[in-house]
Amino acid sequence: MKRKSLEHFNCSWAQAAEAVGDKWSIMIIRDAFYGVKTFSAFVKSIGIAKNILTQRLEHLQKHEIIEKRPVGLGSSRFEYCLTEKGFALFPAIIALGQWGDKWIFGEGKEPLIVVDMESKQPLEQVSVKASDGRKLSLRDITFVAGEGASENTQKTADEISKFW
Repeated sequence: MKRKSLEHFNCSWAQAAEAVGDKWSIMIIRDAFYGVKTFSAFVKSIGIAKNILTQRLEHLQKHEIIEKRPVGLGSSRFEYCLTEKGFALFPAIIALGQWGDKWIFGEGKEPLIVVDMESKQPLEQVSVKASDGRKLSLRDITFVAGEGASENTQKTADEISKFW
């Protein structure tokens, strides 16, 4: 069954979800951050069917999150590496993992803790900050239409500003 596309939405969250994909794509990106690079290593690590992995890798390549490179000059073997766009997902992947640690596993039951290599201390919780460094919550923000807003997105922004 083909998934419904979100390409028609004038929304950054919808477009990010469209680019990143689904649960398998998140797992592939996570493993790429772990240093996994080969097709067989992804299969072994994630336990994903080869046909699904092939589809997800192609999807991530189409969206320039991962690139396929030959292992060596003239090699018929390939590795899959994060692009700059893929590396830019780092804060989102860390935030998603921290959310899972807190709300799925619970404090003290985290399966894997991300630590600073220098201090060996766990990372600070990812947060949303104002330009002056203040931490913000949903109640501290609003949404305004940007230069790329469609007419419908403009209406949505206007409605959101009335809500809060």
